[in-house]
Amino acid sequence: MELMDFLSGIGGFLIAAITIYLTVRHFMTSKTISYIERMNTGEMAQIRAEIDQWMSSDKTDAEKCELAERDKELSAKLMMWINIFTEIGISYKQRIIRRKLTRELFYPMVPNYWRDLLFYINHKRGKGHAIGYYFEYLAHEVRKMEGKNRSNLFKRYAYMKGKDQQ
Repeated sequence: MELMDFLSGIGGFLIAAITIYLTVRHFMTSKTISYIERMNTGEMAQIRAEIDQWMSSDKTDAEKCELAERDKELSAKLMMWINIFTEIGISYKQRIIRRKLTRELFYPMVPNYWRDLLFYINHKRGKGHAIGYYFEYLAHEVRKMEGKNRSNLFKRYAYMKGKDQQ
């Protein structure tokens, strides 16, 4: 009888441990997905379009920075856009979100925006603002998708794209 009680206790412990693991994993997945959903809201899509237009203008980087300094609304939108990547970077570093899924969802968007906004971030840092450090961290982590750490999902999509082009 004591053996049965012991085995029941072990079984209960295993079920509790698995339940906790799955609950935490579900929370992390939901949190990761919520970031991409947030970036696809109407407000963020509009901000993204305005930032893309600003970045692709014929102005020099210095002129773009001057424009952002004068246009407080544009400056606020740039900071909002940079801050969402910073927030994702903090969550990624603290393992609040799923790392592999984050790399899959945000590649190549994060490295591309990091590269495209680096001149502005450096401009702000030069003025004493501490911005973009976790954005930078996230960009380097997500960029791992370019190398040997690509996920099978990403390889599968790349393969399917190659098949369609033949």
